[in-house]
Amino acid sequence: MNEPTPTSLPDLPTRLKAAIQQEVRVSPLNRLMDIDGSPIWEEPLVGFADGDDPLFDLYKRVVGETHLTPREALAAGWAQPTEEFAPPDRISVICWVLPTARPTRMDNRAMTAGPCLRWNHSRFQGEAFNDHLRQFVTAYLAEQGIFAVAPVLLAQFKMLHSAQGWGSTWSERHAAYAAGLGTFGLSDGLITARGVAHRLGSVVASAGWPASPRPYTQYQQYCPYISDGTCGACITRCPVGAIGPHGHDKDRCRQFLFEDLAGWLKKPGYIGAYGACGLCQTRVPCEFGIPRRGGVGSHPLG
Repeated sequence: MNEPTPTSLPDLPTRLKAAIQQEVRVSPLNRLMDIDGSPIWEEPLVGFADGDDPLFDLYKRVVGETHLTPREALAAGWAQPTEEFAPPDRISVICWVLPTARPTRMDNRAMTAGPCLRWNHSRFQGEAFNDHLRQFVTAYLAEQGIFAVAPVLLAQFKMLHSAQGWGSTWSERHAAYAAGLGTFGLSDGLITARGVAHRLGSVVASAGWPASPRPYTQYQQYCPYISDGTCGACITRCPVGAIGPHGHDKDRCRQFLFEDLAGWLKKPGYIGAYGACGLCQTRVPCEFGIPRRGGVGSHPLG
């Protein structure tokens, strides 16, 4: 495998970022076509992580032992049966944040027991666009001679229950944390420069680009509640008490999404495998950005 290097394609990360932003702006898939045709996601944030960052090894303990490293994901995506996979010298992880459109946030702010229709459609039609974006990025890189895979599109991607609770074999939130895009809040959502109301995506590439700086040292640094006990708005926003002073109860949250909200799928216009929710991502201080800078989390990720 001929691995492109940062010196051979020096401006590719910049061009890739621009291409991702352009695709979000112009793709007809990024529209609430069954509602009013308005955008699902606003202009994305894009960051890069070193695929050999020790954080990815740590995630096997923090997220779950089945969590893939970027190298494992890249090897799993190799689909050339007549050619042996040759591990590249360096690996990069491209991550993006798709901020939820303002009208959707505004509608969801008014909800107290379940999601508004726009939020429901954004969750499912918006994630279909996110899958398109993952494929778009891997194809874009293939045109540059760079092998890349989207881990959540691999057959190996699964949601599993472990000692840590529900988790996946590839966490978009943890990848985005490694790429300098945000830190975790009390609700487990990722607080970014565009807030906590978003979807995330990522692609692993056989290219060694400089990692984006991480402007934080603690994994919950942007959450005021963790910093000094202030805020806690997401606690009161959760209709079933799945968020509390000690964090996020993933099992209770999942029960609410898949069981308690089952009746919402009978409401006119609602779609998807479950109602979705997003209440803890709206009408909270971190909805549109980082509540305050300089807060320090209670302990590092490890």
